[in-house]
Order: sequence, then C-alpha cells, then structure tokens
Amino acid sequence: MRAGSRAADEESALAFFLELLRIDSPSGSEQRAARVCGAWMEELGLSVDWEPVTIGDSVSANLWAHAPGDPALDPVLVCAHLDTRWAGVPDVRRRADGWIESGNDVPLGADDKAGVAAVMAGVARVVRDGRRHPPIHILFSVGEEMGSAGVRASRRISSRVRRALVVDAEAPVGTLVDAGYGQARLWLRYPARGEAHRFSVWRALQEATKRIGPGLTGELVRFLPADAGFEAELAVWFSPDVAWRIAKARYQSWVAEIERRTAPRAARSEILYPAYDVRSSSWLHDVRRRMEREPTPIICARMRDGCDANWLASMGLLPVNVGVGYESAHTRAERIHEESLAQLTQLLVAALSEP
Repeated sequence: MRAGSRAADEESALAFFLELLRIDSPSGSEQRAARVCGAWMEELGLSVDWEPVTIGDSVSANLWAHAPGDPALDPVLVCAHLDTRWAGVPDVRRRADGWIESGNDVPLGADDKAGVAAVMAGVARVVRDGRRHPPIHILFSVGEEMGSAGVRASRRISSRVRRALVVDAEAPVGTLVDAGYGQARLWLRYPARGEAHRFSVWRALQEATKRIGPGLTGELVRFLPADAGFEAELAVWFSPDVAWRIAKARYQSWVAEIERRTAPRAARSEILYPAYDVRSSSWLHDVRRRMEREPTPIICARMRDGCDANWLASMGLLPVNVGVGYESAHTRAERIHEESLAQLTQLLVAALSEP
C-alpha cells in the first residue's frame, strides 16, 4: 500500500478498502490481496504467517497476524475474509452523497473487503496510539464464500483463544449478531418410474418438510427431471434456540426417514454451517458495553445467513459477528457508505481497547 494511505485514524479504512477493491480475489485466488494486507501489517510491526488451504483445485492460504498485548488479558481472535463470491474488478464509483458502488457488472466486494479494511485500520489505531489491549490474533480467512473453507481447514484455531470478533455481518454498523441459524442441504436422485411415482415422491417430500421437528424448518427448493429420472434438493434451517447437538440428531433422523420412505437411488447430505448462540456469554455483553462508549447505537440481532462465525462457534470459540454496513451483497446493487467504514473502525477500537 502507498505510504499516504497508512494514516492511523478511521479514514485509513476507506483508503485500505479502495485499494483492496482494485484487486481481484475470488475464492481460491486471494493471495494477491493477502500479500498486500500482510505487507502492511508487517510494516505496522506485527508478526505475519501463512496457513496453506486447498480450495477446490486451488491452493490458497489463510493470513495470520499477531499483535502482542497485555498477557494478563484474555486474547481475542479478530476474523474477516479476503475472498469475494464473484471474480473481477468493480468499476468503483464514489457518489457525492457518500455511497460507494460498482459501475459495471462486477459486485462491489464490500463483503468482506470492507471488514478487512476496518480491521486493519482499527488495529493500527490501537497499536500506534499505545492503547492497553489484549493479545490480538488476526485471521484473514480464505474461501469463506465456499462454505468457510479456510476456517474449517485451519489447524491454528484454538479454543484457548475463546473470544472472537468476526467482522462480516450484512447489517448496519452497530449491529452485534448474538445468534446465527444453521443450514443443511439434502440432495436426492430417483429413477424414472412413471408420473404416479414422481408425484408420490414430490408429495412425500413436501409433507416431510412440515414435520421435521421442533427448531427446524425445511423447504423443497428444487424438484426437476435429471438423468433418466428426477432429482430433489431440500434446505433445512436450524434455530439457534435448539442445542446444536439435538438439532443435528433430529436432522439426521429426518434424513434417514426420508430415505426409508422414498427410496432414492442416491442421496447426499451436507451441513453448510451449524447454528450457534452467544446471547448468554459475558464476551457479548463486554463487547456491547465497550462499543456503547461510542455515539453509534448498538443493537443485537440474529443472522440467518452463515459465515465464519458459525464454524468458529463449533470449534469452541465465542464469536460476536459485527455489522459492516454493506448492503445487497453479491449483487450488482451492492454498496456501502463511507461513514460506515469510519464508524466501524471506531467501534473496533473500542472493543479491542481497555477502558
């Protein structure tokens, strides 16, 4: 990054963000963006390391950095992801009213380059101002848009670092995600045995989505001809109000019952992300208390879409996912306001600094 973009204040997030937008970084091809971030953090004086991760046919790498802090304080993991769902470089437009958007067919990529930029700016403020802070472990993950591949493959995430801030929620700045839904998908394939058989399977699957069990909701999202037969895809959401172990067992029993009743030729089930709940954690309340020192209103909410926070929770961490302020992620209409970057930086500084 250019030296002029390294000012140690909240405006740094905007400079970092605009620079990252010029780098194409789809899942599996994040390394140029990672090198830029790594070089900046090394210049800040942080130790930097790389963790290779296989994503599809590509080899990428999670970027880790460490800011030593007061060893008497519990360490914190701060996580954001480097990849974007779509390849390409957006034609960045900065409007007079402060909104930043793409002027071509490539989505802006604020999910999650805005989160990465705010983390870098926030950590810079904390370190350069000499604020008392806990040991900070920074993880810029890869492959988040492909089922959190980077986090799931990591061997360096440890439950010894229980407290985590994930900077990746599609929500207004000031939102703290205190619980997240889980989701699974079930793919079924059936041979062609006539229209009556096809209709009976369709009806059985529709009925199955209505009796999946407490805390789970299901939907038949696809039912189409395929390979001299037909195939179905069902989506299941897990409420964070039900313990994940119980919800997962209910789902597995439900899948077994569907297979028994409809006799598919082939079946495949995958948990895209588990549900989690940190509403009762002292870490959530501590983050909220710290952030409420700033003028931005703080609210707590649930998140239906999954992200790295879901998998971090399954590894024994307490993740608080923070609203980044971007809107319409993954679409041409994706945008973020410049003020969101400044506000988010201030909130991260507050969360990572001791009073």
